Amino acid sequence: MNADASKRVFLLLQGPMSYFFTYLGRALRDQGAEVRRIHVCPGDRLFWRGPGGVSFRGKPNDWPEYVKRFIAEHDVTDIVSLGDGRRWHADAIPVAKAAGVRIHVIEQGYLRPHYLTVEPEGTGGNTRFPRDWDNIAELAEKTPLPHPGFKSSFLSFSIMDVAFNLANILSSWVLYPHYKQHALDHPLREWGGWIFKKALRLKGRRAMLEVAEGRVTAHQGPLYVFPLQLETDYQIRLHGPAEGLRETLKRIIASFRVHAPADAMLAIKLHPLDNGWTPWQALIAEEIAGIEDRVVYLDGGDLDAMLARAAGCVVINSTVGLTALTLGAPVKALGAAIYDLPCMTFQTDLDAFWAGAAKPDEARLALFLRALTAAIQVPGGFDGTGAEPGAANMAAKMLSPRPY
Repeated sequence: MNADASKRVFLLLQGPMSYFFTYLGRALRDQGAEVRRIHVCPGDRLFWRGPGGVSFRGKPNDWPEYVKRFIAEHDVTDIVSLGDGRRWHADAIPVAKAAGVRIHVIEQGYLRPHYLTVEPEGTGGNTRFPRDWDNIAELAEKTPLPHPGFKSSFLSFSIMDVAFNLANILSSWVLYPHYKQHALDHPLREWGGWIFKKALRLKGRRAMLEVAEGRVTAHQGPLYVFPLQLETDYQIRLHGPAEGLRETLKRIIASFRVHAPADAMLAIKLHPLDNGWTPWQALIAEEIAGIEDRVVYLDGGDLDAMLARAAGCVVINSTVGLTALTLGAPVKALGAAIYDLPCMTFQTDLDAFWAGAAKPDEARLALFLRALTAAIQVPGGFDGTGAEPGAANMAAKMLSPRPY
């Protein structure tokens, strides 16, 4: 037991759609900390197995004051939330900061797979990770935890996703009447997309992917890659270009049309968790008249293989940008990204990127990756075999001195 942890009281807000917060609460209690949990919907309650849970059933406008009272009444020292964009978190974090409470924002790892992120104060555009190389070098002197590799199951993830959302659909109107989901699409629409837009069209989608991959493989000139993100992702909604993802897509294609070499190809890849409702292929077709032979849309495929041979990768702020850098591809980030640093990413405007951006500085990239891994990455996963060790590693990180 950690003697210092006995003075800490952790308040867990919304977490992943899995038992991860149950494991995290247990790991924190094992070290001597006290743990509280506020449920704002039936799905939260479904995956909580442990003491200290209470339910908030009030109106969203009453939430900040409720959190303020809760912090004071329970002597809360730390708050943990999955992301900082949901209203429940965005409204609670300023209240907690004003009360002197430590903020821990968790997310999937910047380095994938096998890692999770735990950052002080916020992620994405709200990160406090150093932007100067002297402080990055100092963080890089710390020793990162090794990971053994973990297994996850898309089927298990899907079952927990359905269970979480089905619990909300069936009982939130009675138990949590003022709960508002953070996602843009209702769960029924989300599931409908996976059934009618994805699963039932699997054969046709595979045939189109085979043709698209053949075009990429046969292409002899420079290859540029743009990985689409999810419109519902808060990294897009809060930390992407104000124009939104669709208009950004149009801007990228327009810039490529005018400024890329005549023998260059732009590969636009769909996000693997896209539910199929946004007509990306049709939207792209509207923008590429006259350059159809130079732009290809892929619903699937080996992204790493494309990045390994790419002349460049344009991203908003996806972790794909970091993968591209590690594979030696020049990267242009259009949104707020933790890795958008001099010597690593292209710092001039998009139009100039196509002319031949320099590869990332290998020494600086290695320094950045070591600092990132040591400071705010922990081995683990939100589900599968990495969930329990990930929770234990995250608890240890939260109870340690803050990295910055």
